Amino acid sequence: MLKILLAIDGSENALRAVSYLIKRATAAKDQYQVSLVNVQYPLHGTVASFINGAQVKQYHHDEGTKALAPAQALLDGAGIAHTEHLFVGEPAEVISRFARENGCDEIVIGNRGLGNIGSLLVGSVASKIIHLSEVPVVLVK
Repeated sequence: MLKILLAIDGSENALRAVSYLIKRATAAKDQYQVSLVNVQYPLHGTVASFINGAQVKQYHHDEGTKALAPAQALLDGAGIAHTEHLFVGEPAEVISRFARENGCDEIVIGNRGLGNIGSLLVGSVASKIIHLSEVPVVLVK
C-alpha cells in the first residue's frame, strides 16, 4: 500500500495533480492510501483582531472544505479511497511535516509551471516542499 499525500489548494493545478494520480492509480496494481491535505494561511493579525476565534476557525474550515470538494469528487468518481485533512499554517512546512509524521511514501502537488526564472523571482510552495520534504515529491504541470 502506497501512502500518498495529495496537496490541494483548490486551483486548476491541484486538480491536474488529482487527475494524474487517478490515471496512475488505475494503471497500477498497487493500492493507494490517499491523504488530501489543504493548508490555509493564517489570517493577518489586524483582521483576526476584529472577529472571534470561533469565527476564524469556521472561516478556515469552510475555505479548506471548499478547496477540497472538487478533488474529493474526482477521487470518489474514480473509486479511490481518501481521507481529508485541514490545517492552518505555512503550507510547505505543514505538508512536509504531515508527510513525515504519517509515513507518506510520496507527495503529489500541482505546479504552476512558472519555469526556473519565475520560481526564483516569485518562489512557490512546491519548491519549498521539495527542499523540506524527506520523501519524493511529484510535481504535476
